[in-house]
Amino acid sequence: MLPVTDSALVASVRAGDVDAFRTLVDRHGRMLFRVAHRVTGNKQDAEDVVQETFLRTHRELHRFELRAGVGTWLYRIAVNSAVDHLRSRRREAEWPEGRRTV
Repeated sequence: MLPVTDSALVASVRAGDVDAFRTLVDRHGRMLFRVAHRVTGNKQDAEDVVQETFLRTHRELHRFELRAGVGTWLYRIAVNSAVDHLRSRRREAEWPEGRRTV
């Protein structure tokens, strides 16, 4: 049996296959964690970034063009999520305690 390609998994996810998305997570999660950890320098932040990456991926899967590489697309989402996470942390640190709004 031939291994299922990432493109085939994306097509399955678009058709409603939850297990196909789980396979994408299993297949790419470690790589995304390494990328996120390299950018954030922190294990917990990297885990948060990976989770955010897969949430964004699931929400935006309809926009993915099958001619592109899934791994490359996930990598870009992870890097962008990590940078966003760092910016958010920096903004939080810049606000004086009494001025934070909820």
